[in-house]
Amino acid sequence: MPLSRRDFLRITKDYGTKTAMFAAITGTTAGTVLGQFAARDAHAAKRAKYKFRYGPSVMTPKSDGYLQIRVYDFANWIEELSDGEIAVQIIDKGQACAENQCVERVGAGVLDIGGSSAQNAAAVVYHAQALDWPFLWRDRTSLVNLLHDPSMNAVYRDVWKKKYGIEFLYCSNEMRDVFMGLKYSDLPEVRHPDQLKGRKLRITNSAMIQNFAASLGMSPVPLAWTETLEGMKSGVVDGMETWGSSAAGFGMTRVTAQAVELDFCPGMGSTFINSRSMERLPERLQEVVREAARRASELSEEKVGWGLDAITGCGPNPAPDSDYVKMSATMRHVRLTEDEMDTFRERGSVERNGQIYSEIRKELDALAGLDVFGAVSEYEKKVRGKPLNAQKWWA
Repeated sequence: MPLSRRDFLRITKDYGTKTAMFAAITGTTAGTVLGQFAARDAHAAKRAKYKFRYGPSVMTPKSDGYLQIRVYDFANWIEELSDGEIAVQIIDKGQACAENQCVERVGAGVLDIGGSSAQNAAAVVYHAQALDWPFLWRDRTSLVNLLHDPSMNAVYRDVWKKKYGIEFLYCSNEMRDVFMGLKYSDLPEVRHPDQLKGRKLRITNSAMIQNFAASLGMSPVPLAWTETLEGMKSGVVDGMETWGSSAAGFGMTRVTAQAVELDFCPGMGSTFINSRSMERLPERLQEVVREAARRASELSEEKVGWGLDAITGCGPNPAPDSDYVKMSATMRHVRLTEDEMDTFRERGSVERNGQIYSEIRKELDALAGLDVFGAVSEYEKKVRGKPLNAQKWWA
């Protein structure tokens, strides 16, 4: 049973935030169990040789239930696999960093570990958007396979570490859609790119997504995630782009009239660590952190697929009590036919919009020392439709 807000606050007051997180994950409110967990945690913290500050942006146990990044599992696995040698202090709910600040604070060493969408991180780590080519990916698992494949480290992971001093660990992944505001309640369903021409689209602070909006003739409006709900309510923007569980988890479906399933770009809930913080650890504990990330990635992939039906409701078999189904009186879920999708793909493809993408291709190629789009495109074709192979990317 989900933990109520009242129980969460009570447990936080009595036992501390970490025990409250444990209660939220396990669904237990039994005092004996919580007391034992708090005692074990206090004992582990006292004997920890290394202490990491982890800022997962605006995440909470509730929002992680939608997004399935597995923030709290990841931190727990680090502590368990290190037998308490590493203690992880989770500073969530935006207390450590806003979505667009986390990667900067990790790079500066203010935080050891951080989390944000890779697309928001791109404002600081330009190469974070190197997997975001619009309409390239046909399924969400292919990208996760790339991140687990050691042969593809040069395309993405190595650049984070060598150019920015940050080690990319893992991500959840869904595909991004377009969510049109309440003024679209009485308008026909968006099923053709021409219906989006001239519309103001709230975008993540990413050059790649800005290019996507431009390729469809939209006016991109960079807007902080914390300002997006009000922007949609007020009509400052006509719509926004994000992924389904993010829209549901942060209440954006309440101000959406049409959720247009474009699957145009990855939505990566990413976790990363300062390279110096990692290098402080002996090799066996570096292995622990990476293994915790590998497990979190594997669990995230499984739970995202489940959550699309059970929680968000944008999957192929949405549950009756999922968010999209509950919002169906005010929000239409627009699923496009394959022919309609092909029209969007043709209009917004990187190949068709070579001039728009020429600059970003040059910059990303220079960072990686290879043809990034070419390598990613070739890999996607090779793994399309295959299940996750959660191999060790560092092996």
